[in-house]
Amino acid sequence: MKRLLILLGLIFVGMLSALAQKDTLVIGVYESPPFVIYNEDGTLDGVSMWLWEEIKQQLNQPFKIKRYPEAHSLKLIMEDLETGVIDMTINPITITGDRYNRVDFTNPLYIGNLTVATNTAFRISTFRSFLKDFVRSRVLWLFLILGGMVIFFGALVWLVEHKNHHFERNLQGLFSSFWWSAVTMTTVGYGDKVPISSLGRFIAILWMLCSIIIISLFTAGITSGLTVQRMAATDLSVNTFSREAVGTVEASASVEYLDANFYRNVISYPDLREGLMGLASEEVEYFIYDEPWLVYQLHNNPEFSEMEILPVRFHRQLYAMPLNRDLPVSLRRQISSLLLRLQERRDWEVLLNEYQLKMY
Repeated sequence: MKRLLILLGLIFVGMLSALAQKDTLVIGVYESPPFVIYNEDGTLDGVSMWLWEEIKQQLNQPFKIKRYPEAHSLKLIMEDLETGVIDMTINPITITGDRYNRVDFTNPLYIGNLTVATNTAFRISTFRSFLKDFVRSRVLWLFLILGGMVIFFGALVWLVEHKNHHFERNLQGLFSSFWWSAVTMTTVGYGDKVPISSLGRFIAILWMLCSIIIISLFTAGITSGLTVQRMAATDLSVNTFSREAVGTVEASASVEYLDANFYRNVISYPDLREGLMGLASEEVEYFIYDEPWLVYQLHNNPEFSEMEILPVRFHRQLYAMPLNRDLPVSLRRQISSLLLRLQERRDWEVLLNEYQLKMY
């Protein structure tokens, strides 16, 4: 009886061990340069592939790769992770509270930020915006006052001087007086038209003194306007674009962040490439997404050569490889441990530099 119980116990332990061990890991991947790159010959490349190649050598676990289409890949892969269709993905995904309740994660492998891409064609729109600000500002009023003063003093001198035949008596003489007024204001002083009477010269002196003050105010107004415009262009934050039409990738952490920061005009695209195409076609004015992916696309894809990254970063993010919660705890810990060891190696830094990545 004792031997039978021992035998049954061994069988029970063996069954538990068999259940605990995963026969074949199903690893989902989707194209996401620079971390996962689909080569034309069907092979995979990128930062995450390098990590997995190193991990699998020490993991001693059979696996198979399940490739996902480019469109809606992030949404599909998160659903399949949660339901157990796949066991993990080597694509780094932002750790959020909602995702942490749905799947498990390895230790973070990368730290990054959200950033903003724009199309350089929108510089024309920016210039138009500056003109609108110019029209609404006090600089326009100074410009109108300056023009009015030129006309006023020009007409005043013509009324005094046209009798001495130095300024023509007709409409041409009036325009000549405006010319004299503008030349005097700008201190050019061609001397082709000058007042010769005492009253005319007194008016000219008065205009010279007034023009010095007005030009000074006009210059100061333009300078302050340009300074404010430059400060507004460089003092960028998450709220700078909240009223603009912005794009991002659906089911990404960017969507959650933009919603939390009261962005109301957000268009979600199924993948990064379609989003950048939307930016190129002016469907959106800005595209907000994870900096590593944006930088790689803009630097390595000729289609997006006219786009640029704005000097703004916000919402620091931790990226890790998500895991299905049904995986054995020991296996999850082993993968995280191997991942940490790889990040301590010198060739990890070399790899990041090769793919134009930097840690923040």
